[in-house]
Amino acid sequence: MTNPLDDTINLVASEEEHSRAINRSFIYFAALAETKHRGAVSDLFECLPLDYSKECDDETALRIHNVIIDFIEKCPQHPIVGYCFRTLLYLKASDDLQVYLIKKLKFFYAQGNAYNVFQICTVLTDMGMKIFRDENGKFMQSRSSCEAEINMGVARRFLESLKQQEP
Repeated sequence: MTNPLDDTINLVASEEEHSRAINRSFIYFAALAETKHRGAVSDLFECLPLDYSKECDDETALRIHNVIIDFIEKCPQHPIVGYCFRTLLYLKASDDLQVYLIKKLKFFYAQGNAYNVFQICTVLTDMGMKIFRDENGKFMQSRSSCEAEINMGVARRFLESLKQQEP
């Protein structure tokens, strides 16, 4: 019979395997989403076992979309979350993705999570929103996920512009 200490030790000891499985799962989701988006098999499949299915119909996309949304909601500080936003875009499984991403942008901005803020801003930009603007409203040519101060300013200006548009 195990005790709480043994259970805790076993949990920590198995974390590397668990983390590897989670990372592989999200690479698989990204590969399927990219395949659906491009209409050709994603290069990401080179990182995965050969027996993984490469088909992503609308039903599969919706299932993956729901799992990713659930993961983001339950584990918002997990380091893989930032990678999920582009996968959601490529899955095209929701008509209200833009609304969801703006909600998450507000959340991660409030948390000070510059990496996730940058990832969401790039996806929203790909959706046609004008986000990467300087203090004067001029388009910013250079964007970088490592420039937290700049990206948080970009997000702040964008979120303020949304407030001004509200009735």
